[in-house]
Amino acid sequence: SPFAKIGTVPDGAISANGAVMGTYLHGLFTSGAFREAFLSAEGQASQGADYSRTIDATLDDLARHMEAHLDVEGLLAATRQIGLRR
Repeated sequence: SPFAKIGTVPDGAISANGAVMGTYLHGLFTSGAFREAFLSAEGQASQGADYSRTIDATLDDLARHMEAHLDVEGLLAATRQIGLRR
């Protein structure tokens, strides 16, 4: 079954038992109203996280972690060598 319909076009999927859902709709869960309605429909309570307040801090934490554990400059140099741009 599709997860959603965009107009008349099906998007994503729901497993036969309903336990797994997925979609390609980027940013869908950034809307607090949608997130709360979705979780409520699934019998779950929203934890009240404010996406707009937490996303920058979360991405900054991820960037620091990656810089600490990866050779970021080396990876960027490798992508330039194969023609990818930053």
